[in-house]
Order: sequence, then C-alpha cells, then structure tokens
Amino acid sequence: MEIIDFYKFVEHNPLFRQMAVDDVLFTAYDCPLEGSPVDYSTEKNYFCYIFVGGGRWKTPTEEYTLKAGDAAFLKKGVHRVFKILNGDFCALLIFMPDEFISSVLKNETNLILDKYLEEETDSVIPLTLNESLLAYFSSLMGYFSQTSKPSKSLLKLKFKELIVNIATSGDNPLATKCFKEIAITGKKSLKLVMEENFIFNLKLKDFAHLSNRSLASFNRDFVKLYGTTPGKWLKSKRLNYAKYLLETTDLNINEITVESGFENTSHFIRAFKEHFSFAPLRFKKEQLSKV
Repeated sequence: MEIIDFYKFVEHNPLFRQMAVDDVLFTAYDCPLEGSPVDYSTEKNYFCYIFVGGGRWKTPTEEYTLKAGDAAFLKKGVHRVFKILNGDFCALLIFMPDEFISSVLKNETNLILDKYLEEETDSVIPLTLNESLLAYFSSLMGYFSQTSKPSKSLLKLKFKELIVNIATSGDNPLATKCFKEIAITGKKSLKLVMEENFIFNLKLKDFAHLSNRSLASFNRDFVKLYGTTPGKWLKSKRLNYAKYLLETTDLNINEITVESGFENTSHFIRAFKEHFSFAPLRFKKEQLSKV
C-alpha cells in the first residue's frame, strides 16, 4: 500500500486554514478521508481533535475509533486510517516535533522527569477530555473564525498550554508517559518504533529517522537489542503477523499481504511458504480443518 506523507500534504495545501510557530503547525483539516484504508506517515507527532465525522485508526495490536468530540495524541510514524462515517472528516490538527515537547517539559518545574510509567504506549493514544481540555480545543477553533491571526507569541503559549495541561492533570497518564520519555531520553525507544511500524512498508532509513538515529547508529543499536539484522527481524515479524491474521480473521490473501507490510502478494506467498513450509491458503485450510 502506498504511504502518503500526511504532514507535507497538509503543510503545503492552501485549502487548509493553518498557522505555524517554532516548527509547530496548527491547522483545521477539512477534507474527506480518501479511500479506505489509507496509510499516512508524519515526521512529527500530532494531536487530533475531531469535530465532524470520524475514523478508525489501526495499529498492529489495537483499533481506535474516534468520532466528533474525541481527541488523541498520535506519535510520529505511520498510521492506517479507515473512514467510518459518510460525509466530511473535519478535525483540528496540531503537529509538534519531539524537540518542542521536550523543551516545554524541561521548563515545567512541577514535573518530575526522572520518573514515568513503565507501561508501553501505542502509537495512537486516545485522550480523556476534562473540562480544561474541552475548553482548550473550543478556544482554538475560534481562532479560525477571526479576521486576523493571533500573534505568534500567543500561539506559542497556547501550544505549551496543551502539553502542560495533559502532563499535569493526571487524566492522561499514557500521554504523559510518552511526553516524559521524549524529554528524558532524546531518542524514541527502538523497540517501540519497530513494534508500532513493522506492518508498514518502510525503508530502514525511515525506521532510523523515527528513532532519532542515523542509519549506522540504528543498525548498531538494533543488532545489540535483537541479536539479528533489521531485515531478518522485519521479515520474520511480518510473517508471524500474517500467520496470526490467517488464524484469526477472514481476510483474503491480498488483504493480508497489505495488512502485514509485504510489497506484493507473490512475494508474500513465496516468503510464507519458505518460512512455514505451507502456502498461505493451504495453511488456512489446515487451520479450518482443526476447528
């Protein structure tokens, strides 16, 4: 499946109302979700607050349905999105680089940065919207109805307010954990990068970029962590995920090829047979015969 660079698509699209300051991009995304599913990549983390329509975000382990009035924090990387409602999909999007999140937390004296939850977080983190966050998103929507744009200094304060609000309220511990990890380590967990994005047809340089590493550093750290090369790990991980889909879903072979990150169906069938000694369809029949 083709991966669309969502950030660049939004950044350079004159149809979307937007404002920017210090590498943070704020936009009102008013556009139907074209096709279903679509793989969107983004080089920056982003907040998404939906005010019309809805969608379904799929990760290797979970599916998240967001409708009007819902919000989520989405880590930089790739997200598979399905449209779930007819009509338009409209949302407020705030793209933030790791560096901005880190700088805000390091300047917040009320936060203890050397302690955070050990629980791993997914690439999509739904947000609990308390009264403060609901008021916050409502106030942001008002900026697009004004005849003049707010000053950059005011916008910067508003973006900082969002990070501090989430990190100090106690209502969103997983998002807070993610923010703190960004601020403390400076590097995204290599394990999380791989587990969150292995189903997408990314190049090794893309995985390296997502983990804030050079390609050489990425390869070195990967072998140290997994004891094998990234290419071998990805092939095995995708094949085992495809096996899981064959065992637990009614997806056809073409759909499983896409879902598990292979370039084409013939490549997937050949690799699956070499690894499991059965072609995918035969493997499926064998599993059904055991039921």
